[in-house]
Amino acid sequence: MIFQREIPISGQYDVIVCGGGFSGFAAAYAAAREGARTLLVERNAMLGGVGTQALVNHILGVRTFEEGVLKRCVGGVFDELERRLLLAGAGVDVHSIDFDLNPHGWLKGLGTGLVFEGERMKLLLEQMLLERGAELLYCTDVVDVVRAGARITGVVVHNKNGLSVLEGDVFVDATGDGDLAARFGCGFQKGDEEGGLAAASLEMHVRGVDKAALAAYMKETGDVRFKAIIARLKESGVWRFPYEIFISVQMTSEDVFMINTIRQVGIDGTDAASLTRGVLEGRAESYELLSVMRAHFPGFANATLYRVAPMIGIRETRRFDCHYMLSVQDIVEGTAFPDGIALSGYGWDMPNPKHPSVQPYHGVKRKSRFTQIPYRALLPVGVENLILAGRCIGVEREALGVVRVMGPCLAMGECAGIAATMVRGKSFAEVDVQALRARLHAHGALLDRADVTDA
Repeated sequence: MIFQREIPISGQYDVIVCGGGFSGFAAAYAAAREGARTLLVERNAMLGGVGTQALVNHILGVRTFEEGVLKRCVGGVFDELERRLLLAGAGVDVHSIDFDLNPHGWLKGLGTGLVFEGERMKLLLEQMLLERGAELLYCTDVVDVVRAGARITGVVVHNKNGLSVLEGDVFVDATGDGDLAARFGCGFQKGDEEGGLAAASLEMHVRGVDKAALAAYMKETGDVRFKAIIARLKESGVWRFPYEIFISVQMTSEDVFMINTIRQVGIDGTDAASLTRGVLEGRAESYELLSVMRAHFPGFANATLYRVAPMIGIRETRRFDCHYMLSVQDIVEGTAFPDGIALSGYGWDMPNPKHPSVQPYHGVKRKSRFTQIPYRALLPVGVENLILAGRCIGVEREALGVVRVMGPCLAMGECAGIAATMVRGKSFAEVDVQALRARLHAHGALLDRADVTDA
């Protein structure tokens, strides 16, 4: 079937950012800060992506411990975001945490991020963009691209107004799935090697948790992931889930915990039917898991369901063929790049799609706690005026876990936004990378190992 229709042009911009997660927010913020007429297009009615819509109220990868000292490796727009959240009382100051018994994940490293209050985050992200003069277009899906040779001239969008075209000089693909790059025809790999599938999570928050009882069990047994309890429940037939660990993270209220435990296995995050299955199974499973928690887990006897995420959290889909592919070897060696534009302080975290409690690279030694991301890994091959930001960059699958979390995504987005204002009719590959790095440094971004500071 061939569908043909005249589609009106509904706007023209210097920079169009597609996707309103943390990478898209940072890209639009940075581009508008540089003076570009900037539009951010988001399919839902809020910013923050997985951080707000999927209830993962926890920005990771911004800090880590090195030789027992807490270090900071993401700055720039993140600094402003954290400062304003803490000032509003809507975030947990990492310096207030007892890392010997850390309720924000119970493992020392997980408490180094930023736990935030989701509703205030939505508002703050909007305020920051509007203050810089960026425009927002919510409730709008990007369905295709208009191309002329090796360039995109516009994106076809759909919303309650119908179909229209938004024209732009340059484009930032912050959709997570690389929807613009895929519609353009850029090459990619997807998910695992057996069908492009992944382990997804529909998160829930519970309240009424007895934190003291929970902490007492952790301290007494060291069983921070409840593996011993789950093993007994599995043997008795009570535990029927495909995962074998329990992850709880205290939010900004002491009795409210994010339960980052559920894993829907074999999900294709680019397929609507697969996503639907994941949401249906995840919502039902949340209630089943809560019942088990109340009956068997210390601290959760009186816990009640606070909310289930309206959006399923997707860890991986498309990874594009870029001018550089960040590799596992780069992470192991701590490779330093002359075009480095961001750092991550996060560890290996790419669950097996069929056995989601298994981390294939868990325990693999790294020479550095910090992973540097090169500018070239943001540039998909074959298109001149499109840059990627987020988990769809050029990266090997097992390396993706280190860079896919929100901290480095913020840093990549800030880079993409500034780079978008430097193209000037050429291509992203022709941007003066050292000038780009200088502009990032001027805004407080941390790009190299030498930039890392004590937190």
